[in-house]
Amino acid sequence: MAFYVYVFLLLIMLIMLFRGAILIRFLSDKIKVVAFIIIGAMLLRYTSIFIMYFSSSMKYLYLLKVPFFLNLLSVPIIVITVLYIFVRKDNVKFYYIFIITAVLCAAYAIVMYKCEAVLQNLEEYKFILGYTLVLSNQYIYWGYLVFNTLVIFFVLGFVNKTNANKLGIYMVLLAACITISELIAWLMGIRVLAENVLGDVGWIVVFIYALSKVKKTADRPNYKVPNKVSGKK
Repeated sequence: MAFYVYVFLLLIMLIMLFRGAILIRFLSDKIKVVAFIIIGAMLLRYTSIFIMYFSSSMKYLYLLKVPFFLNLLSVPIIVITVLYIFVRKDNVKFYYIFIITAVLCAAYAIVMYKCEAVLQNLEEYKFILGYTLVLSNQYIYWGYLVFNTLVIFFVLGFVNKTNANKLGIYMVLLAACITISELIAWLMGIRVLAENVLGDVGWIVVFIYALSKVKKTADRPNYKVPNKVSGKK
């Protein structure tokens, strides 16, 4: 049963990523660049997950280390992008997102260079197949958990704001909660699926929703792309 659930989630993720790729061409140039980075990074991650899950040999799988952990880069970029769209702070310029994205990319490159990863055979877990990679430094995972926790506390401050996209804010809260719950279970040794994908699915759903809101705004008659992207529901 776990096999079918996992494969179903992987297929759903790929479908959503391709949906996101289609939406990119309807976006303003600024968001288009960031969206391309996110969609491209997650496509690389899930391609590597597919390869590792269905691989019968561990040979060369370690070469997938860099794309395999790209969720650690993509999710923070997703968070700052969707919050920019949902919260609608006019005094926040979009170029800040480019700066943060560049910093995150540099930080990810350093982590991948300095932190070793261990290739694990998942056959020791019941109903789980294939291989996975685990970073030897657990602090990376705890940092990711803390980040999602901080997102919850930050977003709670915008729940009652009249100019915020309420549905988008609640979706962010749900995605962060799913990610935290999944990661805590994984850190406690509770592994049901081969890889932590539920949190990724949650964040991609939020991201696709945010892109669809931007697209709907851009589809309005006589609409001109503003300097500030509207995400109001």
